[in-house]
Order: sequence, then C-alpha cells, then structure tokens
Amino acid sequence: MKDKILKLFNAKTERRKQLIEKGNTCNSVDELRSINTEIEALNEEIRQLQEVIDSMDEGEPQTIEDRSQVNPPQFNPIATYGLRGNQTQIIEDEDVFGTIGYRQAFKNFVINGTPIPEEYRAVQQEQRTDTLTVVGDIGAVIPTNVLNRVIEDLTVEGKILSRVTQTSYQGGVEIPIAEALPTATWLANESTVSDEQKAKMEAKITFGYHVLESKVAIGLLSATVSLPIFETTIVNQLKKAMIKAIENSIVKGSGSGEPKGFTKYTLPTGQNIEMTASTIGTVQAWAEVEGAIPEAYEDDSIYVMSKTTWEKYLNGMTDTTGQRIGLGKINEKGQKILNGREVLTVDKFKSFDAATNGEIFGAVVNLSEYLLNSNLAMYYKKYFNEDKNKWIHKCLMIADGQMAIGEDSSSVLRGAGGLLYLKKKVVTPSGNN
Repeated sequence: MKDKILKLFNAKTERRKQLIEKGNTCNSVDELRSINTEIEALNEEIRQLQEVIDSMDEGEPQTIEDRSQVNPPQFNPIATYGLRGNQTQIIEDEDVFGTIGYRQAFKNFVINGTPIPEEYRAVQQEQRTDTLTVVGDIGAVIPTNVLNRVIEDLTVEGKILSRVTQTSYQGGVEIPIAEALPTATWLANESTVSDEQKAKMEAKITFGYHVLESKVAIGLLSATVSLPIFETTIVNQLKKAMIKAIENSIVKGSGSGEPKGFTKYTLPTGQNIEMTASTIGTVQAWAEVEGAIPEAYEDDSIYVMSKTTWEKYLNGMTDTTGQRIGLGKINEKGQKILNGREVLTVDKFKSFDAATNGEIFGAVVNLSEYLLNSNLAMYYKKYFNEDKNKWIHKCLMIADGQMAIGEDSSSVLRGAGGLLYLKKKVVTPSGNN
C-alpha cells in the first residue's frame, strides 16, 4: 500500500516539476494561467499524500531521492519576473528580515562590514534564487520594515510615481492591451467580440528585466548610531535616489536598459500640438490642446510641464493691455489648474524657452495608463573601491515600465488616445519654418 502511495506521490511531483519548467518558457498569458491552475491542484494533492506518508512512517520518505521535492518552490507564473509564489511562506512563523536580530545584523553589516550571520544568509540565498540570479554577490536583503517604509514613501511622496499603475506581470510575456486596461463593451451575443476589443487584444506590450542601481550616501553613519536613526537615514537616502531615478525614466526613459518614458512614442500627427513663441501665451493655443483631448480621456488626463513654462506663459498670461487673464490658476488645494485641468510641474521637461525646434516641452497624459512593472524589492550591497579607497554602498531593484500602448495587426496604435505632446515650433523672422 505504501509503495503505491509513494509511486503516486513521485508521479505527481514529477508532473509539477515539468509544469514549472514549461511555465518558465511559456509566452502566453492564457497558457500560464492554465499551468498555474493545474499546479495549484497538484500542490494540494501532494500535500495530502505527504500527510498519508508521514502517518505511515515517522521517518523521511525513503524512495524520494531529493527530499527537497517534498515541498519544492511553488510556481506563480503571473508574479513579477518569476518570483516564487511561496516567497513569503519560506519562513512560516515569522518574517526573518523583519526581526530585531536581522535588523541589527544588517546595521552591523553596513557600518562595520560584519558578515550577515549564516542563519540569515541561508534564507536570503533561498529567497533570491529566482530573483537576481545574475548578481551572485548581493550582500544583504533590505530589512522588511525599512523596505516597507521606502515603498510607502515612494508611492506617496513621488509626484509622478504616486499616480502610475503598479503591476507585477512576468517579464518576457506579451500582455494584450485589453488585459492591461480592460474596457466593457456591449455584445450582440455571447459569441461576438467587438472589433475594438479584437484590436486591443492584438496590440501587446512586453516587460523586460532592467536593474536599477542607486548609490546610497551613508558615510556619516558611525558604529555608535542607534538602530532607529540608522534605519531612518537609510530610508531617506533610498527614497531620494529611487524617486529621482524612477520618475525620470517614467517621463523620458529610452526603453533600452531602463523603462520607456511616456514622451518616447511616435504619435499620430493630430496628437502633436505645436506652439510658437507668439502663440503659447494665448487662450486660443491652449483651447486647441483641449479640443484635441478625446472625450473618453477628458476626466483623467493632466498637463505635465516645467515650472518655468507654467509660471511664465500660463500663470502669468496677460491680455493685450497687460492685465492677467487668469487662464492658469491655483485652487484651494494648492493644485495648478489650466482650463479646469490639473497641471503637474516637474523638472523632467525643458522649459518652452530652452526647448529646441520640434522638441517636447510638455504633455497631456493619463498617468494611470503608465504601467510600472516591479515588486519594488531591493537588495543591498557594500564593497570597497580600491581606486577611490572608500566603501561603496548601493541598492539594486528590478523594474520596467511603459505606457499601455501597442500596435495591432494593422499597425494602428492602440491605447494612446489620451496622450498628447506639446512641441515647440520655431518660426524664422521671414515667416518660414
């Protein structure tokens, strides 16, 4: 009887292993979901069989060559970049990286270079197996309480970051636009799919694996610093570095080795609004922009531009007599408003005056349609730079991002209806462009 149960146990374990391997190379979201469903069912069956085996024999299963297969890593194909679904279950009773012991060990590692104790390193190695396998010498995992505070600050304090959509799609998988930004459509019958929905399913986006490195300036810390002060300093330094790097890429990232910024797309002609030095300060020019915003994107789109452009040409707009028009205003919440629409001023754009001919100086965008794909997990490394004779502190995070924009089978851009570029047009004195 026991031999039959063990044989069944081994067969189901092998099947689960095959599914995990298949899922790691699969590029279809639907197939991944099917694989994940079957794996979840196998997990439950294997667990029940293991209980039966344990009740029959108090010892280890003797016919299983690799004991680690009894409870192998769970597979969650929709998780970020192949992170294992049971990552938070490796330690069932407590989060090791949130304990006082680990937090103190992390502090000693950063300040004094004291190696992380082996009991923590074993868990750290197991958790990062599927995460940063390309980086073999990561020094330590950021303590949970520090990481949570950094993430909370990032998503609250970041002007742009707090408005984008956080996703956790697996890297390398094609995601239909219709799945990333679902819409409801009335159907003639249950077997009919609208042409618009078909087009959005054909237009796909794919996320990659980009490593963000941030150098952390903590040279002023000393061994006598208390743990709370040490952790607060780490949070503040990480927050500054991460917000600046991520938000810069969201606006103007090249998409090569970093996320793709929302200003890096080739939009249809009607979504590029040109302004000259003589028209940017007029009501008519900004009415043209408003008119180009589709009704479907009316409520959620905002202006994004430099503070200099806002102050000089909008907040300071005047009529022919020099009287302020009041087209741009600031409401009771402190928000900058133009034609009833919020204006977000950031230092990622050049001012209109500094921009060159044809260069983007602002945009109209629904930032919730920008997808930042990352689990925001960070790893810390400390090493000595022999050339500079000083310790270098840095953190690594895997992230990618892009607008939910793609081309369908007819090469028509989908998902970009509410994105407009404001471009500078230089007119020569003779009137020629």
